[in-house]
Amino acid sequence: MKRKYFLFRKEDLSLLSSSSSDDGEGLSVFGVSADSMSYITAIQGGVVMYFNNATPFEDNQLTDGESFEKTKVVVNCEDGKEVDLIESVMNFLSSDSSPAIMRFDSVDQASSLKEVRTSVSVAAEIKSHPINRVTKEVSFQLDNGFTAATGNVVNDINFLSSDNKPEIDYEFEAGTYNGSSPFNLTAMTNAGTLGSTYDIDISSSVGGAYTKADSGSTYGLSKTSVFIGLNSFLKTANTYTASDDYTLYTVINVDALYGLPVPPLYGSDSGESLGLSVIDVTPTSPIKTNSRVNTIGIRHEGKLSTPAIGETNNDSDNTTPYRFPVTDLNQDDYQKVYVLLIRRNSDGDITAYNALGQRITFIKGTDKTDKSSKLGTLPGDTNGDLVIDQIGSAGSNVTDSFKGRLARFGVINRDVGDEVARNLAKQLNTLYKF
Repeated sequence: MKRKYFLFRKEDLSLLSSSSSDDGEGLSVFGVSADSMSYITAIQGGVVMYFNNATPFEDNQLTDGESFEKTKVVVNCEDGKEVDLIESVMNFLSSDSSPAIMRFDSVDQASSLKEVRTSVSVAAEIKSHPINRVTKEVSFQLDNGFTAATGNVVNDINFLSSDNKPEIDYEFEAGTYNGSSPFNLTAMTNAGTLGSTYDIDISSSVGGAYTKADSGSTYGLSKTSVFIGLNSFLKTANTYTASDDYTLYTVINVDALYGLPVPPLYGSDSGESLGLSVIDVTPTSPIKTNSRVNTIGIRHEGKLSTPAIGETNNDSDNTTPYRFPVTDLNQDDYQKVYVLLIRRNSDGDITAYNALGQRITFIKGTDKTDKSSKLGTLPGDTNGDLVIDQIGSAGSNVTDSFKGRLARFGVINRDVGDEVARNLAKQLNTLYKF
């Protein structure tokens, strides 16, 4: 019998495409020998195919309670045609006269089988990590130099490896607040690996409107946060700098009273380094910014032109459309709490994630050797150092500074990678969402 193959195409290839994925994100194309099929089962409106020996690893030394799940692909079909689709797949496998390749293509909306021709949807998962059979969660446990689970936990978030532990980490429930109204923040220690060198310096902070906001349904946060109000921002005791690749994360509640766009949440004293949501900067006065919705904007130190901009409300580069922020109670995608995580890799590519671990925007890295980049005049430049002196502002700008509730902010001085980034974003959402 001639060899048979399956070809699954979920989406067009992009720089975010990957060769394996624990949850299917980024797995754009998958081809596999039909000999590897283990079994096929039906769900309402589709079938699930399982494959043996179709993961990146051939030999795995697992710890107790761990298993590698089989690679699986979900293909939709018309309701009521699930068993017919299974039968057609079996006929394909057993017939010498059938084509060598069975194709399921979500991009071209094409399939080799009539049961799925009306609307093709493909979702594949090729596991690169085992799962814990009890919790059913992905396990990132290391075989060599195993560290107990608590060893990589910082403020209730498991960073999965000592290499991924943050250098700065502020959880504002752990802050110290005075005992009477307005319950101002009086101390905030850094729980990251760099310790007290990067505590919040309240005496140098500006404005005084950084007060305790209790947890609860009102703000949608399960933990205490700090409310940063008008004309105020927090200062770090020393200038924090991360060069090359890094991962930054935050948990915020956006205050609708101050308008929809989210102004700069962090930045340097110079105003050159800033983020997370800025759209325009006047080159001659880099601290002045204009924000807009559905936008992630990041600029680094030494850069004087417009920030690197990523739109969130579209599916370019295989990202998930995401409106940010939405504060209208009547909207279906209304949110009180936003988890945002930013990765910059060694090539300068910037990827942003939301609370569900979805990639919501991608900004292609700019050429480090470009003359304009070296001069700091290249619009949308992704290069330069991440420099943080201020939380709630950039360049001491209190006119357009952040106004809202901040529950968590931290920076890891490395790119943790796509899968760990998605895991951390989901953990933060689970921990802080009320």
